[in-house]
Amino acid sequence: MNIVRRLSAVALTALLLMSDPLVWAQDRVLVVGTGSTFRPFGFTTPDKKIVGFDIDIMNAVAAHQGLRIRYESTPFSAIFPALENGDRDIVVAAITNTPQRRERADFSNPYMAAQLVLLLRPGVQATSLADLKDRRVGVGLNSTADTAVSESFGRTSSSVRRFENTPLMLEELNQGGIDAAVGDVSVLTFYQRNNPEKRFKVMADIRFSQAYLGIAVKKGNSALLARINAGLKHVIESGEHARIHSKWFGTAPPPLPATAPN
Repeated sequence: MNIVRRLSAVALTALLLMSDPLVWAQDRVLVVGTGSTFRPFGFTTPDKKIVGFDIDIMNAVAAHQGLRIRYESTPFSAIFPALENGDRDIVVAAITNTPQRRERADFSNPYMAAQLVLLLRPGVQATSLADLKDRRVGVGLNSTADTAVSESFGRTSSSVRRFENTPLMLEELNQGGIDAAVGDVSVLTFYQRNNPEKRFKVMADIRFSQAYLGIAVKKGNSALLARINAGLKHVIESGEHARIHSKWFGTAPPPLPATAPN
């Protein structure tokens, strides 16, 4: 009888642990999906390590919260299915928090401001996105840039060229296959600054509203999300976030709201 009671107690404890995502997360390595071609947020070094701003932020959050993590390169088009089917526990991949994306995942508080801009080839004359309606404009597949340009030009417009990742889009811009690229200001200004000989021009457009990046988890995983938010709060308030931002972008980060606007 005592053996039965002890076995029952062990089974009950195991059941309680499994039902608590917070404890469960502590007992295994969490798989973090991230970009490996989105410099400087996440990219692969020649020795096959994934590094970048997103990686440093997630490492700092995990260290503060005692979370064991490992990274898996994940194409942007696959991040939400990977969360939904359990292949990834967390995704940090410069994901803009939008109402549409909140239908598929839960997002942390903001860790980075996001703003779309255009990167123009030399000789391309434009003062707004509308001026490019008869040009070839590159966007990342299923990105916020894809959504914004499709809303302006139409989803099936022949002017919109979609790419699986940013390096492919920028290479096409270099080769003259597209006249402009639309993407996050941090990424495109980073590229422009590091390639001055290409004489590309960064241009803003009033159509592109201010947004914020968040770390995503599977919908309903409130315990893990709470840990991530607690870690982010510490990383921001301690000044570590500012140091990481300066490391990758050379500037202090802009102010962030405590929570993302709806």
